[in-house]
Amino acid sequence: MKEKPDYEKYPISDEEMGERYKNWTESLSRQMLVLYKIGKEVGGQKFVERLKEEYRKMGQRDAGMWTKLVGMSPEEFKDCSNLPKVYNCIDDRFANFWNGYVENTPKAFEKELYTCPVARPWSREPEICELLLGEALKGMAETLNPKFKSEGFTKLLVKGDKCCRYRVEME
Repeated sequence: MKEKPDYEKYPISDEEMGERYKNWTESLSRQMLVLYKIGKEVGGQKFVERLKEEYRKMGQRDAGMWTKLVGMSPEEFKDCSNLPKVYNCIDDRFANFWNGYVENTPKAFEKELYTCPVARPWSREPEICELLLGEALKGMAETLNPKFKSEGFTKLLVKGDKCCRYRVEME
């Protein structure tokens, strides 16, 4: 196992570090909002379209990383039945919690998330979730299988919904 560099050897408990990471996450999410607002102001719809394009590409690039993290290969995504393994890994790592699935069949995967570490700050610009995360998830799904299609989020915590809901279907 690789040794931690000195700059990651914190003189506090993991519990205290967790609180500080929570603060850092909130700070970064607020900083993203500032950048997003300025980008829309200066670049308008062209800026928004470029963000969508880049986040979709990011999802496409990250598909391989996530499948490796769960010990799978792209060939194992012939239908939607294995999608929970990848999406659960993502959600677990980013503190998004769920209570089962709305649908988990070979034809479709749909899940509701009930927590989100950036929901409070991003609720000031609620379209940011669909724009960034929705596009990344679409890019990942279409890379795992070109027959996977998604309209993105149908519910969002940042818009005041009780959950975030995301669906992927076979074409």
